[in-house]
Amino acid sequence: MKKRLFYKNTVRNIVKILKVLKRAEKEGELLTISKIAKMTGLHKWTVSRTIDLHMSNFVDVLVPEHFEDIGMQLKVVKLKDPEINLKTILRYLAYKKRLRL
Repeated sequence: MKKRLFYKNTVRNIVKILKVLKRAEKEGELLTISKIAKMTGLHKWTVSRTIDLHMSNFVDVLVPEHFEDIGMQLKVVKLKDPEINLKTILRYLAYKKRLRL
């Protein structure tokens, strides 16, 4: 049995997250993991894991220090390159998948 690199809906989740991030970029808005989860209909854990594992080369994740001091964990996410497209991300994922097999 082949070991799978992605969960079943990973690509679909990446598409949803990318659409939300592109829309926020146009509006000049910074989004938290919670807000992305709410806008995509995905669980916060799924959004955080997808961004950390599969989209880290394409997004900046900022963790404000002053929030950690009071016990809050907050991740603010924005695209590194507003011109990034889905085709580029999918090409990267396919390459990454070939390297792991």
